[in-house]
Amino acid sequence: MLFKKTERNLLAHQLNRKLYFAEIEEKLIKVTYCLMADDLYTVDHAIPELIKIIDQLELEKRAIMNEIGRLEDSDGRA
Repeated sequence: MLFKKTERNLLAHQLNRKLYFAEIEEKLIKVTYCLMADDLYTVDHAIPELIKIIDQLELEKRAIMNEIGRLEDSDGRA
């Protein structure tokens, strides 16, 4: 029973992470498209959006590194 609950939590976590990356990708595509197609959308408009995307990626990178660290710690204790 506990094993199934752990698997379900892991699946939910991985699906959430996949959704998060899809949302970041969507934002990046939107900025790129607007720069190419909209004459009124300038680099000055794009820079804040790109900074937000970079910040989101950095947060996710930290979360992944923390998770790796926790896994290494738990493997060392076992």
